Amino acid sequence: MNGYHGKILVADLSKGTLTDEPLNERYARDFLGSTGLAARYLYDMVDEKTDPLGPDNPLILMSGLLNGTSGPSVSRWGGATKSPYTGHYGDANAGAWFGTELKNAGYDGIILKGKSVKPVYIYIKDGVAELKDASNLWGKDTYRTQEEIKKACGDNLTQIACIGPASENLVLYGNIMSEYGHSLGRAGLGCVMGSKKLKAIAVRGKMKLPMHAPDKFREVAREAMQEVKDSFLTVNWWHLVGTAGWIDSAIAYGDGPTNYYTAPTLPEATNISGVSMLEQYEIDHTACFGCPIRCRKVLRIKEGKYLYDKVEGPEYETLIALGAMMGLDLDMSTAVYLNELCNAYGFDTISGGASAGYAFYLYELGVISDKDTGGLKLTWGNIDAAIELIQQIGNNQGFGAVVAGGTKRMAQRYGRPAGEAVQTKGLEIPMHDPRAFHSMGLVYATAPRGADHNKSEGYQVDSGSGYPYLELDVGDRWGDDRAEMVVKYQNFRALTDSLGICHFAFMPFELFTGMINASTGWDTDKEQLMRAGERIFQLQRALSCKLGISAKDDVLPELVMRPIPEGGTEGHVPNMKKMLPEYYALRDWDSSTGKPSKKRLESLGMPEIAASIGSK
Repeated sequence: MNGYHGKILVADLSKGTLTDEPLNERYARDFLGSTGLAARYLYDMVDEKTDPLGPDNPLILMSGLLNGTSGPSVSRWGGATKSPYTGHYGDANAGAWFGTELKNAGYDGIILKGKSVKPVYIYIKDGVAELKDASNLWGKDTYRTQEEIKKACGDNLTQIACIGPASENLVLYGNIMSEYGHSLGRAGLGCVMGSKKLKAIAVRGKMKLPMHAPDKFREVAREAMQEVKDSFLTVNWWHLVGTAGWIDSAIAYGDGPTNYYTAPTLPEATNISGVSMLEQYEIDHTACFGCPIRCRKVLRIKEGKYLYDKVEGPEYETLIALGAMMGLDLDMSTAVYLNELCNAYGFDTISGGASAGYAFYLYELGVISDKDTGGLKLTWGNIDAAIELIQQIGNNQGFGAVVAGGTKRMAQRYGRPAGEAVQTKGLEIPMHDPRAFHSMGLVYATAPRGADHNKSEGYQVDSGSGYPYLELDVGDRWGDDRAEMVVKYQNFRALTDSLGICHFAFMPFELFTGMINASTGWDTDKEQLMRAGERIFQLQRALSCKLGISAKDDVLPELVMRPIPEGGTEGHVPNMKKMLPEYYALRDWDSSTGKPSKKRLESLGMPEIAASIGSK
């Protein structure tokens, strides 16, 4: 198979065996790679009875279709599993170098099954996989784990995906981490890895990827690289200020949730914005494989309680989740420290920060007290209490063990109204308030794994910074006519995630198709690619339905439907009663079951999926 190695590693950890399996060519052609291809494999292997933390729940990791090539910004890889956090479909994708190196090592993906009796890690080099003892690594943080495995391999270029103490301790939103802070986050993929006693996967290789027309690929890749370099947003936004540059916009728009979604965006957040990083702390940039954008910041912190000679700066979502969400007026020193704690323990900063914010909210309401928190005084702005709580979450101990269960479980534990926990389908809403950009309400309500800002960045479109080649008009951010835009962007993001292309890499579609066709020998075009994006999204929705999700779950929590009269949202709330039926009609989903129709699934070449979920 050109563009693929045609080989999947299947690790049965119960038996201690590693075997090679041919890549399913039809699945690869229809679902491309990364999260799309992982979801298709997962569909055949799980149902409602599958225990997410049991040996029968697989964890499937896949490289993006364009990983391992010289294309620009094509480093994204992903995975899927039945989420221990939400109980239904869970996926994640990340950048850095692991996906590329997995391809270099001779594999398109890895299927992890069973459960080891002792800690192990997998080492893959040039098409050969070994299972190694990891007893000496168990308990170590994600940074130390990577250092020790690289030392043991004798090769500092070995790329590692690993878990930290949080996932070992079965924190349900534990991440899989690679390099410095890159994560497969949100859905608890790390927790599944921890339940299997798999500490890490290390990959290294120099195996040549079969390619249909390598000279043509290099020609198109060079043109695509120049397009990404010349993009206005690349030059003037992502490289200069990174994702943290959105903080200043978030304050103006009211987009950054503060005091657990009940107050205008904390204006003091400018102290930790991307502009502040650029002007006061930045000493360098880092990049994912083959990416000219270099959006990640390297900082030097000389002032404050926590000093760093060289450390990667936090992203926007983390800065708001671990700051304004708990009412914290952070300085850069403390913001970096909190981020480093989460990365070292290896757990999700969005769900972790939002769950901690909910604990602060309940404490302020008097629902919980010092007796519940073990003495932590969770008053808005209490930085010392926030730091202690984050550490307790990472160890799954004390009151942190309650917060490690997430907001939905906390609301149930304390008898709170279901709509008070700001989540959809069990996954916390990220740091883009749907009251600031109404389209995001629709995105959160309908995304397959639960609230997910990366499945369709409506806030970018309606702020004028969306993907320019989709021909989407900038709309009123408080407009309630955005269903068509959300559907189109969701299909597009399902496509780019599966190809392995970064969300920040802007290039015309003909360069996408040029690289894909030169790599694989296919004859695809824009229409076919967007159809593939829809196929992937509808499959992920069908898998969510197979695992118990229905139309009743496509709702926004009541707390974020309360208007905030001051600040950037100016009292607005999204009109979900208008938007959701329009969205369902465009998707052709059943209004009661939420399932994609039989006709739509069959038109996308998935009659077996329609039959398995009983679509009508």
